[in-house]
This record gives sequence, C-alpha cells and structure tokens, in this order.
Amino acid sequence: MHALKAFVLAHWPLRALALLVLRRKIFMDEFVYKLGDYRDFKASVAGWRAFTSKTPADPKKPGVLLVAGAKMNTQWNELWVTLAAAYQYHGHKVFVLTSRNEPVQNLFYKLFGIQTIFLQDWQAEPVRHDETLYAEVDALQSFFDFKEYEYADAPLGKMALSTYSRLRASGIMDVEAPGARAESRDWIVKIHETRLRAERLFDRHGIGIVYLTEIFMEEYGGIYYGALRTGRNVIRTAGTVRDNAVVIQHLTPGSDRTHFSAITPKSWQRILDEVDVARIEHDLAANFADRYGDKWGLSKRNQPNTKIVAIKEARQTLGVAEGRKIAVVYSHILYDTLFFNGEDLFANYAEWLVETVKAACANPEVDWFIKVHPSNLWRGELEYYHGGVFEEVRLIKEHVGELPAHVHMVFPDTPLSPYTWMQVADYGITVRGTTGIEMGALGRTVVTAGTGRYEWIGFTVNPQSKQEYLDTLAKLQDVPDPTAEQHRLGKLFAYATFCMKPYTLYSLKPAVRNGRSSIFSSDDLVYLGDFPEPLREVPQDIERVYRWSLLRDEVDLLSGWPDQVPLGSVPSSHPTDEGAVVSSR
Repeated sequence: MHALKAFVLAHWPLRALALLVLRRKIFMDEFVYKLGDYRDFKASVAGWRAFTSKTPADPKKPGVLLVAGAKMNTQWNELWVTLAAAYQYHGHKVFVLTSRNEPVQNLFYKLFGIQTIFLQDWQAEPVRHDETLYAEVDALQSFFDFKEYEYADAPLGKMALSTYSRLRASGIMDVEAPGARAESRDWIVKIHETRLRAERLFDRHGIGIVYLTEIFMEEYGGIYYGALRTGRNVIRTAGTVRDNAVVIQHLTPGSDRTHFSAITPKSWQRILDEVDVARIEHDLAANFADRYGDKWGLSKRNQPNTKIVAIKEARQTLGVAEGRKIAVVYSHILYDTLFFNGEDLFANYAEWLVETVKAACANPEVDWFIKVHPSNLWRGELEYYHGGVFEEVRLIKEHVGELPAHVHMVFPDTPLSPYTWMQVADYGITVRGTTGIEMGALGRTVVTAGTGRYEWIGFTVNPQSKQEYLDTLAKLQDVPDPTAEQHRLGKLFAYATFCMKPYTLYSLKPAVRNGRSSIFSSDDLVYLGDFPEPLREVPQDIERVYRWSLLRDEVDLLSGWPDQVPLGSVPSSHPTDEGAVVSSR
C-alpha cells in the first residue's frame, strides 16, 4: 500500500484523479482554484511580459536560478517570475529548479519563458561517494553529536535535525530511537549530496545569482550552502505580516544564519547616525495600529476575535492583583527553522520552553503567562499531527506537571489582542521572537535565550548561559526597567524591522486567492500585476530590486528612510496606495 501511495503521489495525473475521487476539496484547491489564480495573474501581467521579452540573453551576464523546489506557494511563484522578467530585460538568462509533479506551478515559469530544470532529473544525477563523510555520520549517536556535526564548512547536523523536526511538525527529537537516528543520518548524506549536485549545476549553466525562500532543510539546505560556499550571489525572500510587502536580503558569509528580519551592523550604524526617534514615532505607532488592526489579512489571522483594552482592564480580566508584576513567555513554533538563526542557550525550543516554565513555577513573586504561538490557529498541524492537543501542553504536562496558581497557559483563542498582552506585561521572555522587538519599543524588559537577531542591539537582557538565564528568571522581579537609552534603541530597531525591512512592490497588488473569501493560511494570498500602461521603462520598485541584487555586500534592502521616502508613499505611476489593502475578487 505504501509503494502504491508513493507511486500515485509521484505522478500528478494520478494524484489529481485520486484527489478528485477521495479528497475533492484538496483537488479544488490544488488544481481548479490554483489554475484560476494562474489565469488571473497571466491576464494582469500581459503588458509586463510583452515589455520584458524583447532582450536576448547576454552570455557575459550571470545566470539566475530560482529554487522553487518540490512545491512553493503561489504568491512566491508570482513574485519571482515578476522579478525574473526584470533580469531577462537586462540580459540575464533565468532558470527554475522545480518539480515535474507540480503542473500549475510550472505554468508560471513557462509563461515568462524561464528554462525549467526538473528536480526529478537533477536528483537522479550520480555524485561521488565520500567514505569519510559516511564513516563520520555512522559514528554519530547522541542529539548533540548530530547538532554539532559539520562537514565541508556546512552545519549538516543542524540541517538534518531541522528537517526531521519540520517534517513531523514536532519540536521533540529523540535521536536515540533507531528510526530517528537512521533518518537523521540519511538526511545528512542527502543534504551533502544535494550540495555537490548544486555546485555542478551552477557551473554547468553559468549560475551567478540564486533565489531561495527555504534555506535550512531538505534539498534547500544543500543548494543554499553550495551557493554560499562557492561565492554565488544568494538572495532570500521571506514574508511579512503585511500583505503588500516582503523581505528581500542577501545571504553572505557574514549574514549566514541570521534571522531574515535582522539588520546588519553596517545598516544599524547608518540608522543610528541618520534616524531621529522623534521623526519616526508617528509612523511606528501607525505600524503597530495597522498590524494589530484590520488592515492586513496576514496579521489578522493571528488575532481573530481579539480586542485591544486598557492595561487596567486587562489586569482585571487576568485576575492580577495590584502591584504584582506580569511576565509573558512567548512560545516559539517548536519545530520551525530550528537551529538556523544564531545559537541557542538550550538544545532546542522544546527544552527552552520546559525549563522556562519550571523556572516560572519556582518564582511566585511574578505572575507568569505562557503564551502559545498564535500561528497554531492556521498552520494545520494541531489537528493533523497532534490530535487537537497543543504540543506545548503535552510537553508541560509530561515534564512539569500541574501548574501553580501564579503560572497560566494562554491559548491562541485568547480574547485579548497580542498588543494588549505586550502592553500589560512588565517582562517578555523569548529566544529571539518578534515580540521581543515590539516589547523593546514599548519600553518593556525583554529576556532572550538565543542569538542571531537583535541581542546585540542593546535593549534586551541577554544571559550568556543556561544557568545565568535560569538565575535571571529566578529573580526576574529584581531586573531593572529599561533605561531611556534602551527604550530609544528599541524604538529605532522596531522601526527598522517593521517599517524599513518590509519592501513594497507596488507593481504587484495583493489579492485573496480563488476559492477563498479571506486570508487564513499563507497560501490564501496571491498577487495580481498592477503595471502602468503603456510601459516605457522598468517600474522603479522592480528596478530598485534588480540594481540592489547585483550589490552582493549590500545585505539589507531597506526603505522608509524618514529623510528620503515618506512611509507609505508610492511612485508617481501609482497615484494611490490601494495595494496596501488586500482586494477581493
């Protein structure tokens, strides 16, 4: 039965037929509605296609590889082909690494004449056997053996564990179990062999620029480190909570394993030198209001049926006595992008959560609230993998037991807005989460348990060891409030993160996909072209990405400099900012 299922999944016509008979809703999503999204997009970019299709490829210019992989969200396919057309206009040849088993995805790339390289053919290419690697991998036994294992200047062990955890939607990894250990070993070998194939692919097609969104798991990790270690120009795109904006960054040896929303020291120094807090206060406040209001579908899905209330009312709702301090522990998605961003004090997010809750139980001088990540509402893993029980709850029940009266669980269906939770809290506890940035801007005390994002900026409390972290929580009520300077740094960094890092492509207008009435999962957001007619030049928003992309050492693509482009302004060819709000078909 397993072999039959694998055969059906590997051949899209059979998969489509099986879904039509057995899973009609999934069939409609994957084939009918997605094809409708493609047709809508095709019609909306007709002028852009015509304008950019006239330039022949210049063999002297580096080729561009888009790593779509086995399956990618429609919005990324639409974004990437839109940008790819600009490279074609400037004489670059563009390739896509994709799956033969994703016919609708491949239509987007065919639409712009992008040369297809199929994963199935590429992964079948033989690679040289590396007996040294095999021997070292066979010797790996413990979790820490795997986590610390590197080979050929790549963190293969971390990527293998990250892959194993993500595929199971679980932050719990028991590599002592024979099956888990064997699979983790297999992933190390697969990722390394993928890297060898990738390096050969780059040379064969003259690839100098590589676009990725996934970078630290499955085949993507091998492709990423193959590109990084051979000096290719690596560009990562990532989503934001704004429907009309993305983060685009260069990944270099200096920015490797930093969070996609992190700021380089070079950019941060410029912000310190040029940005006055007084000039950005209004825009920062407006950004908070938009993210915790009704403006953007991607942010609304994290806070359904919540409301912002005054701090006094929130404390009364929570039953916190006057004078008592409040700490909120912000649980991470326990299995997502493990080990990529910097280094952690604890083995993984699961261990961090358990030890943090134990420390909270041991400190009754503070009221503690353990907040489960809100994306559990829409990611789907709760029911599919965990039988409707939050993994955080299972971990705490197994390793901590019944919670004392001063420690409380907060689930995603809380009636209080995330903004209210940050306002009512005196302390925020996180490894490196976004809430740490927000609470820093609000003048709250933030305690971190990991690096790779903002721990070096100066507005957070950063223990350097497990014991120092636990000691900090044991006396959390004695940790001093942030200084005025720390609050200023927190505001500046929040402005950089929420107002400068997200890059708005005005040439793409966000919309809700076919078959949906609103955005619930990230797949529900798609784009439509919004190009002026007639087109006489590459639109400024796209041309800026192209020119920036050639400057490999310019890691951050930033906008919203207060003295240059007013926040929310648009090019003259786009007289309104209607693209900031998702449209409905």
